[in-house]
Amino acid sequence: MELPSIATRRDLECILSDETAEPMALPLPLLQDITDDFSKEHEIGRGGFTVVYKGKLGNRNVAVQRFSSTHIIENMFQQELECLLKVKHKNVVRFLGYCVNTQGFLATYNGKMVMVDVPERLLCFEYLPKGSLDKYITDTSHKLQWTDCFRIITGICQGLNYLRQKNIVHLDLKPTNILLDDKFVPKITGFTLSRCAVESEDWATALVCGTL
Repeated sequence: MELPSIATRRDLECILSDETAEPMALPLPLLQDITDDFSKEHEIGRGGFTVVYKGKLGNRNVAVQRFSSTHIIENMFQQELECLLKVKHKNVVRFLGYCVNTQGFLATYNGKMVMVDVPERLLCFEYLPKGSLDKYITDTSHKLQWTDCFRIITGICQGLNYLRQKNIVHLDLKPTNILLDDKFVPKITGFTLSRCAVESEDWATALVCGTL
């Protein structure tokens, strides 16, 4: 089995600049560096068992999603990663890379020294400056024009149709999982509960499996 190469900062900058580039495995120190060690000042979102940070790459930004080390469900993370690696569409948030890291530490437990494994699971995406759709639905100060509404509705439908063609069931579509770029083009995100259905699998079966 050929192991994937680990990206450098320069590699991540190239991936961000080239929309045809494939996502790569990213080292934990790189993600720590661009988020100032996951500082509170870089935090831009929080939900469920993840926190999202803004990462600085020169004069450009990325979004880094960090999973809580105490709530990582490996099969769900793997399913999300599998789905993200299959998609590339203008109405799906662009996936740049991932980090799977486990660090061992010595700790005292019941008066004895034991080795504790602390997992780190992170995903890296394009950064979308307008935030999520829910802000524009609930906040009257961010009222959308009809042309923007039409663009958003059309884009979401196109994104969902693309996911359907890829046999991906999202299972968690809601305004907070629709991000907007600076031209109000919608991007579907939030694939934590998503499911990649196999060709022979009935969609109803995939739906039941995905919600359990």
